[in-house]
Amino acid sequence: MKIEAMLWIVVFILVALAFLFPRTRAFSLSAIGVAIFAIVIIVVIATRGEPVAPIAAAPPAVEQKPVDFERFHIENLDKADPEAKNRIRVAEIRFDQIRAEAGAERGSIGRIVARLYNDSATFILTDYGYDLVVQDCIRGTCTTVFEQHGLSAASVPPNQARDVEIAVREGNARDQPPIKILGTANVLLTPAATRAQPINNPKP
Repeated sequence: MKIEAMLWIVVFILVALAFLFPRTRAFSLSAIGVAIFAIVIIVVIATRGEPVAPIAAAPPAVEQKPVDFERFHIENLDKADPEAKNRIRVAEIRFDQIRAEAGAERGSIGRIVARLYNDSATFILTDYGYDLVVQDCIRGTCTTVFEQHGLSAASVPPNQARDVEIAVREGNARDQPPIKILGTANVLLTPAATRAQPINNPKP
């Protein structure tokens, strides 16, 4: 841009000469016009030659996943007592008297009620994992309409049983529609995991 600066200096000098020497005013004005035109040409050429800075693309939005509090709770249990999940085998607990309780809307299921048996002769059952499947049976054909897997707290002494309740869609989004049964509900509830404590060290 040194040439542009020099041309501006020439323009200022020509303007001064036009005022100081009226006889050469016409020549000075013509020279001023030529200089200004040259400056414009230089600016245009310089502008075209400059690289256009690319517009930085906005970073993609990162989807925030909801916090899995159940998994966080399980990890804490495993850290506090690593042996708890090995004291009672899954085969030593079972569900019976399983039934579905109606929900708020007509024809919907709100919770599952069952009796949980601890067949261990040594340990107190403190937590149980479960696999829940709800089927809608119409004219002899049963179709699965809902599945749920979870971990719930309990306190079942050795060789005893306790009644438990499992909320349908517990911890899931509230805006999901309720589970509705058009025919007859068939509930399949099976144990999936256990946690236990010795009799002399029950879970607080």
